[in-house]
Amino acid sequence: MKEKLNVFHITLLIYMTEMNITLFNLPRLVAENIGTNGWAGYLFLSLIATFNIFLYRMVYKMGNGASLFQILETAIPKAALYPFYLALSLFWVVTASFIGKNYFLIFQMLSFQTTNPMFIFLLFCLMVFCLLIKNIYNISKANTVFFIMTIWTLLLSFYHYRDWQIVRFTTYWFQDAAQGHSFHNWMEVYINFVGFELCIFLFPYVNKKSKLFTGVFLGHWLITLALLIVLITSFGFFSFNQIQSLLYPVIDLLDFIEIPFVNRIENLVFVMFMFGNLITTVMFCFAALSTLRQIFPRMKPNRIEFGIVLLIFIIGYFPKYLAQSELLLRKVLFIEISLAFSIPILLILVLQYLKLKGKKPKNEG
Repeated sequence: MKEKLNVFHITLLIYMTEMNITLFNLPRLVAENIGTNGWAGYLFLSLIATFNIFLYRMVYKMGNGASLFQILETAIPKAALYPFYLALSLFWVVTASFIGKNYFLIFQMLSFQTTNPMFIFLLFCLMVFCLLIKNIYNISKANTVFFIMTIWTLLLSFYHYRDWQIVRFTTYWFQDAAQGHSFHNWMEVYINFVGFELCIFLFPYVNKKSKLFTGVFLGHWLITLALLIVLITSFGFFSFNQIQSLLYPVIDLLDFIEIPFVNRIENLVFVMFMFGNLITTVMFCFAALSTLRQIFPRMKPNRIEFGIVLLIFIIGYFPKYLAQSELLLRKVLFIEISLAFSIPILLILVLQYLKLKGKKPKNEG
């Protein structure tokens, strides 16, 4: 029997997948795009993400646990889906590459200004490959270790309580956003929730005892709570104008911490968060791998995985500068948000069509 994920593994997997590189500039994004007391707007966006998760739950219930591929291939000939599968796979590989490369461009800015970031990125790609060749159950066990290595950093927020003042929150709500309020600006903050949609690729690895969506909801709200603590700490420690002017407010928060036995703790913490970035990258690669296996089911073991990681490294050459990397990353994450909503809606429509035709997708998981 194949090992099945449990609710604990799923919760931590969703938590770490959503904890991507965008968390370091989250306070600035909230201040620029939502305005004063933007933490409340952040909670509202989390509710929208929760609704998006509910759409995936509907797909799971309506399809009786059938995977994305089983649902589509019941309604459409498999060969006709190959271009769609290929496009999705390529997009997720590009997304994984941009997420990984952006981290190391920031890392270079902090600590290794004269080092070629592609050299460090190569080592990162080797780590991705080592995880990707494992099954999702082993990835989740590694993720549990990474979670333990990073969760303690939330306790560092208590260091700032002496200089934290509630008066800095002001009595105004959602005012002084840098460019006013627009759908685009709010989506600039919403990109921090990208990652939970990959739960659709966990369908074949769970059963009823796994409580898949209990884990997905818990993981999503756990990371929401963690980042809310970061936001409240930032908005009470810095002035509103300071937050808008700082490139990475979370790194600046860490820079204020002084511990006798650790020099420059922000570097230590930033390195720890590489593991969160690693899991996010691996999960997007896992999505691409699962999709490519539908096109090449007889490919020898580790061949597709090697091709994915090689492509990640090659694509990593495109963003050469941090500003360029930030722009490219935002663009792919905007597309990912569109996919996160459109895929479950498409699958719900397909399942309704199959129901009218008296067909059911085969659940081989």
